Amino acid sequence: MSKILILVERFYPEDFLVNDLASEWKRMGHDVEVLTQVPSYPFDKIFNGYKNKTYQTTSEFNDIPVHRVSTIFGYNTSVKRKVLNYLHFALLTSLWALWNGSKFDRVFVYHTAALTMASAVVPLKWLWRKPITIWTQDLWPDAVWGFGFKPSKWKSALLNAFVRFIYARCDRITVSCRRYVKRIKELTGRDAEWIPQWEPSGMELSPKDDNGKAVFMFAGNMGVPQNLDNVIAGFERAALTDAELWLVGGGVMLEPLKEKFGGVKGVRFCGRQPRADMPKWFAQADVLIISLTDQYCLTLPGKFQSYIKTGKPLLGIINGEARELIEEHEIGFTAAPDDINAISDAYRKLHQVVRSGESLAYGERARALSKSMFNRAILVNRLLDANEECQKKLT
Repeated sequence: MSKILILVERFYPEDFLVNDLASEWKRMGHDVEVLTQVPSYPFDKIFNGYKNKTYQTTSEFNDIPVHRVSTIFGYNTSVKRKVLNYLHFALLTSLWALWNGSKFDRVFVYHTAALTMASAVVPLKWLWRKPITIWTQDLWPDAVWGFGFKPSKWKSALLNAFVRFIYARCDRITVSCRRYVKRIKELTGRDAEWIPQWEPSGMELSPKDDNGKAVFMFAGNMGVPQNLDNVIAGFERAALTDAELWLVGGGVMLEPLKEKFGGVKGVRFCGRQPRADMPKWFAQADVLIISLTDQYCLTLPGKFQSYIKTGKPLLGIINGEARELIEEHEIGFTAAPDDINAISDAYRKLHQVVRSGESLAYGERARALSKSMFNRAILVNRLLDANEECQKKLT
């Protein structure tokens, strides 16, 4: 068994898949520790019970030692403070790794958001010669442009150089989306292995409460990338008299969307809900909606795995890998993110599926895809095998 350091920007009580991964590796007998930030996401304020200290260690999650560095608030409203917080995390975790990296057998980087979060791999590799695996969820530099930063020659050159520098410190590159494999090769010349995310919890759903309405549901973070303006506009144009659109979640776009669409008939803003309660909400849906703007077409959102496990048809207002999977496995209908007419047409098609009783067949195909391609036990072990292979290469 090994002593594993997980480097991640967000960890329990923040709700990310890395929590499940860490607890499962510990259950398997490995000595797991986590290097992360004081919890504050997505509310941009510290969680109850925590203090914004420069360094602290807690162990409230399955007795796993969690080493936390401080955060800089205001990242939800200020781009400058967001960038500053990224750099702040990179600096403090690198200093921590400089002093503490020697005691670990190997390092696993759970990369979300800015790739600067992986900066601690530099001392971990150069000084301590640790085998490092990275599992990339958000691909740089593409994600930078997706957030609205305008590309230029010097910006692209700088970011590409940084991306190559970080990945060169990693012995094994794994990615959560198939399309990332080719892009990583283009950016770095390195091979990457596709290991998708999974849905950690069970999805045994109770029967739906029959209110006479066909319920279309979006669940998750409500930000700019989720393209919810077009999701709602397409529903409004579809003009389905016996259907409702439920938006379950919170985020920076929640209030603007309420102001803009609060009067649209059939649209319900249900607010942010605990993850543990989501099966109850999914049970009330007839169709689940997955949506992203074109800037994020390379990304397969983690909610895809949650959705297909429910056995509900999908409405994919999205391009890229998610759209390909929906169409290839016939688990729903799709539309281009910027085509309101196509979106409204997809609503109508799925409304007919619900009313005709065809939903069951779509759901069975979705569950079959979940069991075959996104099997939790298989994927957890593949990530562990990738990490162990790095260690063997360096011993």
